[in-house]
Amino acid sequence: MVDSGATTKFINKRFIIENKVRTWKLKEPIPLYNIDGTLNKDGSISEVAVLQMQIGEHVEKTVFTVTDIG
Repeated sequence: MVDSGATTKFINKRFIIENKVRTWKLKEPIPLYNIDGTLNKDGSISEVAVLQMQIGEHVEKTVFTVTDIG
């Protein structure tokens, strides 16, 4: 995990496909902009995934927005 300064948690679309992670469609897509203000090549975020994360004894479910970050 890398702290990129982003305002949400992202997960790579390829990881979702390769690992058969369940996703949920958003009611309304969220526009995704690059750091320079241009629209991301994927356009908008249209789905999310909920994954369980564990660090030591701490476990929590976290919502990730699915996009092409590679």
